[in-house]
Amino acid sequence: MAVNNYAPSSPACLALVSLLRVAAASAQVVTGAHRAAAVLPVRGTLGRPSQIVRREGEPPLPDGLIRFAARLVRSGSTGGQQVGLSDATASAGAKGLAAVPLRVGASQGCLVAASDSRRVFSQAEMAGLARVAQAAALTMGEVQALLDAERRRLGRALHDTLGQTLTSLIFAIDVLDENLGSGDGRLLARPVRAHALKAVRETREVIDTTLTPIDGRETLRGIQERVQELSNSGIAVRFRNDLGDQPLPDEVAECVYHVAREALPNVRRHAHARHVTVLLWCNRGRIEIVVSDDGKGLPRRAAPTTGWGHFGLAMMREHVEEIGGTFIVQSGAREGTRIIARFPVAGVRAS
Repeated sequence: MAVNNYAPSSPACLALVSLLRVAAASAQVVTGAHRAAAVLPVRGTLGRPSQIVRREGEPPLPDGLIRFAARLVRSGSTGGQQVGLSDATASAGAKGLAAVPLRVGASQGCLVAASDSRRVFSQAEMAGLARVAQAAALTMGEVQALLDAERRRLGRALHDTLGQTLTSLIFAIDVLDENLGSGDGRLLARPVRAHALKAVRETREVIDTTLTPIDGRETLRGIQERVQELSNSGIAVRFRNDLGDQPLPDEVAECVYHVAREALPNVRRHAHARHVTVLLWCNRGRIEIVVSDDGKGLPRRAAPTTGWGHFGLAMMREHVEEIGGTFIVQSGAREGTRIIARFPVAGVRAS
């Protein structure tokens, strides 16, 4: 398992946090240390370097001592005879220090135990510390396998329930269409069938993303399809992509597509716009998707059940902010609406 792209509230991140907490507590037990910590570097939301640290004991081990222990691990010096080697150790009040590597997937952190008394950790204690680190790595691998299995189960459940129901609905519409003759009823049935087909396609997209996260190319293709659908409805749409084929972090790609998938149909349903612009670009080191229209604008107060006025916007905002982005809505009566989602992503530039 590659440890990267952890959204703060994702199941994998929550499981990792709990696992590190247990590892730190276990490190105290097997070594008799007064304090302990488990730390793992990760690539956090939006691809930014980050780390998850869990501390046990009082006062908690300071960051300086943890960084010193991480350097010991990287250099190969992981024994328990590091007394006096670091100002950080002394300032933390620690007189005995031990650290072993903690590997989860491709990421290496460390498991640290510190004693407030002047002593050397025994070979048995060091072996116990190493076993805790190994058990943590194995457990996280099992957790990831369970999460993958649950995503597959969810995909199958959607296919067998909602997917089958929608397919049956299309068959029923076809039977109804055949029995309506050539009157106005058939004209009314056609858009119903079109909406049902669209629901089937969107359900399949959800199923696919439970199995394989959407990547940058799929994001661009999905946005282009939504733009074409809006254009087919009679609205003039201008789509501009300044990013080219540059890869985006998976969670950013998925979120950009979510914004487009939610915002564009709502323009057609609620905005009464004639022109829409969709812009995907890099602005001052930030990826932005901007959807703007010349419609009637948003009402000052919208009912909670109104997709355009409240619920749809709330879902977009939640999705964007969950991964550390910024969500902005600019609107005024008869001035149209502009939706902006911004994501700071290093290394991406306008093409």
